[in-house]
Amino acid sequence: MLLKADYVRTLRLQKGWTQEHLAELCGISVRTVQRLEKTGIASLETTGALASVFDVDRVALLADDELPPAIAVVERRRVYAVGAIMFLLGALAGTLFSQPTLGNSLTGLMM
Repeated sequence: MLLKADYVRTLRLQKGWTQEHLAELCGISVRTVQRLEKTGIASLETTGALASVFDVDRVALLADDELPPAIAVVERRRVYAVGAIMFLLGALAGTLFSQPTLGNSLTGLMM
């Protein structure tokens, strides 16, 4: 299976774990951890062990090429939706602060 190698490494580092510690928790070799963080290649069993120790869904670890088409579309749409929401929030904040009365009163509060 092809995993998101950078994501696996990020999860490990966020937990403050060494490659050796992750290998021990998953019951795999350090070399396997090194390989999967470099290439993203892992067995089904290793993927399951990683998902378990990181407490994430196995699908979250899969590279986009490994996702079933329906899940890949949902993941892409989720990214687009979050981007659209952030854009709208930014536009709304810009509008609020550009209003003469509201902007002046907020500026007065901050001083």
